[in-house]
Amino acid sequence: MAFFYESDKTFDQIMKEKKNFIFIGEAGSGKSEIVLNVAHMLAEQTGKKVDLFDLDQTKPLYRSRDMKEAFAKEGVEIHYQDQFLDAPSAVGGVAPSLMGDGYTLLDVGGGHAAAKMAGAYAHLLSKEDSVPVYVINPYRPWTKSLEAIDGTMTHILRSCRLDHIYILANPNLGYTTNVYEFTEGLEKLDEMLDGLTVVNSAVVRKDIYEDVKDETDKFVLPIELYLTYSWVD
Repeated sequence: MAFFYESDKTFDQIMKEKKNFIFIGEAGSGKSEIVLNVAHMLAEQTGKKVDLFDLDQTKPLYRSRDMKEAFAKEGVEIHYQDQFLDAPSAVGGVAPSLMGDGYTLLDVGGGHAAAKMAGAYAHLLSKEDSVPVYVINPYRPWTKSLEAIDGTMTHILRSCRLDHIYILANPNLGYTTNVYEFTEGLEKLDEMLDGLTVVNSAVVRKDIYEDVKDETDKFVLPIELYLTYSWVD
């Protein structure tokens, strides 16, 4: 597992240094929520054009594309291609956006179909202005052990044709996650990756941010839950 990337930097530093972000994560990792938040922050803080490409091919719910109209008002354009049944479909305009002056975010679903699509842009995503971000939620079934993380991460990176990754922690058990569950999840992840890499950054639901920020020495990014639907209750 020698492909951990810029583990000495916190995610806020990464956001200031890069213009292209490819977000990868298993189902339930919270990846799409994080992508939406980062897109909104970049648009708000810089005033630059932000393109978000929803490449998720694996699920009908919790998709960044569901926020297309709302985010257009915030300066974020969300691109996606409708699918017919379960047939993968490519989204146009990715390469010009990656080479442009604004920000480009790719929301890649946990499935390998989307990862392979992202692999078509590996020659651009491997440049210094780009960063692949792997979102890990240690409470998910596929990330409960080092072996599971290694196997899933390696497989997806190969599909993307990339050889390095930045780790971003998102320990949560849903929208009711409390402070103890957040900090315990971080401890579990640190134990699993001990001796291999250091995870410097994590995200947390905004309404418990003030309670957790002093409970860890990691950089903590507070996020909104844009994709929490009313019927969850």
